[in-house]
Amino acid sequence: MKSESKKITEDLKQKVRSLVKQVCVKEHADPNKHMIKEMPGRLNLACPYCGDSHGETHKKRGNLYWATLQFHCFNCGQHSDLYGFLKDHHLKFQDTQDSITIIEYIKDHKVSVNEVDTLQHGVFKTLYDLAPTRKELKEVFKLVEIEPGDPAFFYLKNRFLHKKINNFLYSPRDKRILVLNLAPENKVIGFQSRSLRKNKNTRYLTYDIEKIYQEMNKELPLQEEQLISSKKLSTLFGIMTANFQMPCTVFEGPLDALFMPNSIALASVTRSTEELDEIPTIRYMFDNDEAGKSKMMQKLKRGKEVFTWEKFLSESKMDKYPSKIKDLNDLVIAAWETKNKCLSTMDKYFSNSRLDAYYL
Repeated sequence: MKSESKKITEDLKQKVRSLVKQVCVKEHADPNKHMIKEMPGRLNLACPYCGDSHGETHKKRGNLYWATLQFHCFNCGQHSDLYGFLKDHHLKFQDTQDSITIIEYIKDHKVSVNEVDTLQHGVFKTLYDLAPTRKELKEVFKLVEIEPGDPAFFYLKNRFLHKKINNFLYSPRDKRILVLNLAPENKVIGFQSRSLRKNKNTRYLTYDIEKIYQEMNKELPLQEEQLISSKKLSTLFGIMTANFQMPCTVFEGPLDALFMPNSIALASVTRSTEELDEIPTIRYMFDNDEAGKSKMMQKLKRGKEVFTWEKFLSESKMDKYPSKIKDLNDLVIAAWETKNKCLSTMDKYFSNSRLDAYYL
């Protein structure tokens, strides 16, 4: 039988707050980043590992959760427990018994750091818990898996996406193919559907978590602030599986994102992405058209890496392709048809130099 864990008393919590405050003062030069906020179930602070936001000093993406005494930063992805957090910043409790209590509490409330558990915090955990399973989604929307020979299968095959079939479902009733925003454990936090009928006015429909719940005739048990955050996350395709500790590419649409590992997609180029700009590893590959290039120009001015379409197409000899290559899906098809191995060199054409604005 598991032994009863030590309790975190209010007196001990106050000592924790004091030490966390010392870390913030020690690691941040800006006074705005010295402040810690008491939030429901957690302390909110500017992450001392990555420095947090460099543009908005009031933003804080570091969180210490009272339930587990785990620290997680939603900017850099740093994950640790309180003991490790303090040790990393050369601080400790003055009372040895307090240290023992903290260590035993952490041990009894151990959180395994894996793909699922690192999402078990804040709005990520809320959205993950509320997300329906693939099976539930199929039942509510009358969807089916896509099989070889189906019209949807041929659509995916023509776009070289048939090997990514797990990311899709099909609605026989509406003749719509759905690209899913998947989370671990076969959950779905949102989706975008596309009509396979010709001359259909509404070709794309995007469903966030609220719209899914409306179709399920269920009410989302969220406060206004949680609802806004959950809706935003549920239409960021790939957000639940992206690793922000390595380069992460942002695309306009979810289909393009399926061709590049560690990517997320916006579902629309008009969507605000300022919060993503604060993540150091984020880079952008919007479409090779006027709207996409305009957005990438804005990102370049903010110091973000963007894909230099013109330079890439010219140096890889793909600028001679007979039709317009407007996105990554087009590029994959064109490269296969011309037997061009240019896809392996794409990483070289991301740049944050303003001199490369010429190649947008």
